[in-house]
Amino acid sequence: MNGYVIGAFAVVFLAAALVYLAVADGMPAPSRKRAVYKIIPTLTCTLLALSGALVHGRPYAWFLFLGLGVCTAADWILEFRFIPGMGTFGLGHILYCVAYVLTGHVQSLSLWVFLVLFGVISVLWFFLRKGLDQAPLFLCYAAVLCTMAALASSLNPRMMAGGLLFVLSDVMIGVRMALNIKSRWYGVVIMVTYYAAQFLIALCAW
Repeated sequence: MNGYVIGAFAVVFLAAALVYLAVADGMPAPSRKRAVYKIIPTLTCTLLALSGALVHGRPYAWFLFLGLGVCTAADWILEFRFIPGMGTFGLGHILYCVAYVLTGHVQSLSLWVFLVLFGVISVLWFFLRKGLDQAPLFLCYAAVLCTMAALASSLNPRMMAGGLLFVLSDVMIGVRMALNIKSRWYGVVIMVTYYAAQFLIALCAW
């Protein structure tokens, strides 16, 4: 039964993500219509996590659900105001961190993963900071993001992959902003890695 439920959500998620990438991603921003298309895949992930939390009742699954809900709101906010949107994503990552700690399986490996990820991003930030408005805020956000991914890295492969894909997507956003990259294909890769990260995180509620 669980497989059928997850499969149904996966079909809706893939369809919504493809519609966004094919139709809405090329729309000029900001746009309410584009924002609606954008949040549907993330909202699907939120509902997938909610269903997992309801079926299994694991405490960490409820925090994954809350984190995905906050990220869905962040997707909408980011469309119109970048810094508040980034801050909302930061809150979502904190909720993910709580979820990962509640699994009771976080290991010391997470510390080393955090140091590596944050070290690499700090080097990139140093070279790209002049092209970023509010550059110190990006580094603060990166610390929260890397903490989330590091905690996920010592858990199951889906959590680890979700965390690392989230880091990759956000790093690409920072590089695009700093270097003013206009390629639509670059933007597509950002969204594919982002949506994949959220879907993998939602699966962990099951």
